[in-house]
Amino acid sequence: MAGLLKEVWIAGIQENPIPNTSFVSASVDKSEYVENNKLHLAEAGIEPGVHEDYFNGNEDDLPIASVDDIPHEVVLKTYSTERTRHRDLQEVELSYNKRASVTARHKTSLAKNLGVRAAFAWTPATNTTYNKVITLGAGSIIDAIIDLQAHYNGLDMYDNLHICLKAADMAKIRKENKVLYKEILKGEDLYGFKVWQYNKTPLFTSLGVKKAFGAVKEAGDLQASFTWCSDETFRCFGDTEMYQTLRSAASQADEISFAQRALVGNIRATTPKYLGAIIS
Repeated sequence: MAGLLKEVWIAGIQENPIPNTSFVSASVDKSEYVENNKLHLAEAGIEPGVHEDYFNGNEDDLPIASVDDIPHEVVLKTYSTERTRHRDLQEVELSYNKRASVTARHKTSLAKNLGVRAAFAWTPATNTTYNKVITLGAGSIIDAIIDLQAHYNGLDMYDNLHICLKAADMAKIRKENKVLYKEILKGEDLYGFKVWQYNKTPLFTSLGVKKAFGAVKEAGDLQASFTWCSDETFRCFGDTEMYQTLRSAASQADEISFAQRALVGNIRATTPKYLGAIIS
């Protein structure tokens, strides 16, 4: 064999790139709209107004509302795994279990990377009409979740709501209400939210300012649990490439790496809506 069959290896990376157990799966898959590693998003325009008995004693034409969608074209990011070294990759390729073991390490690393980025993108920085940030302090985590439910319901949002809780907040729920905690572990919704657990969530300063992506936690920093509507967030995947060096003289081993074109974000790219956060 002169080399490795890239199609064989790439298939392992492309198969279910985000597992169903990942909170990132609670979003709209926009992969079908990717062309040449570019995603074409259309943010919905305003809804037309409604008039009651407009022509009752009125001869004016109905007003015209601009409902054109706002187009967005974004280029997918390239996420490259570090090289890993292996002995006799050509023999590994012939064994499904060994090949799956090698690709799983790269696939898992890519999925974890996208998880961190999704958590950052889906956590709001400030309070707006449509987004809500709650600083918990010494308050009740359950009360904060109920307040977030009220926020969504006040916007007539009742379906496809999700909450991602860090370990410390799950522990607070367990201390406040053991029965509710057990229901969550059984898969029950929490005040209208489907529950996910994840710990690499964004950081905020002690003053409630969201820190930059990748920031290191410092003394006094707060960490977020966050909520979102799966209809308002997206994930998508483009090309997958594999790079290999067989019989490297430097390491006297085979080396392999993958590059995945992908993107996670908010469908309303310019003004993300229906996001929430509890920071503590």
